[in-house]
Amino acid sequence: MLKYYATLLVTALLATGSYADVNVVTTIKPLQLIAQAVTKEHGSVSSIVDPQQSPHHFSLSPSDRIALARADLAVWIGPLFETHLQDFFLQSALKAKTLTAIDIDGLQLHYISEGQLDAHLWLDSSNALKIAAQITEQVSALDPSNAISYRQNLDNFETEIAQGNQQIARKFEAATTVRYAVYHNAYQYFEQQFSLQHDLVILRDPETQPGIREIVQLRERINQRQPSCLLLEIDSSEELIATVKSGHELKSIVVDLLGTNVSNDLSTEAISIESGYSKFIANIADDFYECLYE
Repeated sequence: MLKYYATLLVTALLATGSYADVNVVTTIKPLQLIAQAVTKEHGSVSSIVDPQQSPHHFSLSPSDRIALARADLAVWIGPLFETHLQDFFLQSALKAKTLTAIDIDGLQLHYISEGQLDAHLWLDSSNALKIAAQITEQVSALDPSNAISYRQNLDNFETEIAQGNQQIARKFEAATTVRYAVYHNAYQYFEQQFSLQHDLVILRDPETQPGIREIVQLRERINQRQPSCLLLEIDSSEELIATVKSGHELKSIVVDLLGTNVSNDLSTEAISIESGYSKFIANIADDFYECLYE
């Protein structure tokens, strides 16, 4: 019965729309940071998936459903990434005001294996700019009185990204022969943008734990390749890592793929300086640098 009334409430909210300035709701925090670079002090931007949670398995709470129903614009990566949310996002009423990032034309896309698209596309700043451009068009149409500000914010974001890319490229321009491993092949958008390449992958499929034979093979490869560093995710299995390392000395660095350590502060002081997204990418660069050079 509660589910029935919740559905009625969401339907009503979808029909009536929002009641304030432009309101953007995203699934993951990196999308929130990109949208904030465009909207800044105009309207509001929030995300529903806690960065400590897996977007693949996230389930909507009643408050999440209401937040999305009240949104003027909802932004997600797409059904390949937020798998458990696709039924809700594909409802006709919400679909009409949804931006599906993975469908944007001109994105730089990479594949984990043949036919399997890597959905971590926000880790390439050129993709972030394309997402920001689409958000700019959408919020400008929703809020024409601030359209000039949104477009100026987009121009500033583009300049900021270009400057940040130059700084990151300089950070990695020294030749390195350091071999490093990754827990899961989730970093290739960042790696390929800055000409980096991991040496081996611990977990090929995050949905499936490796069997005994694969673990033995991983141990052999680690002993053969002798990587000096392992890039981890926040929810990486410590037990699996200890098993495959099998006593091999391996520095471990946790890479913040979802912006856990980036502030959402939109105070007057914060919005006048570097965007949260730029800080997010700079943090990832620092993690890689620590792995490769320190």
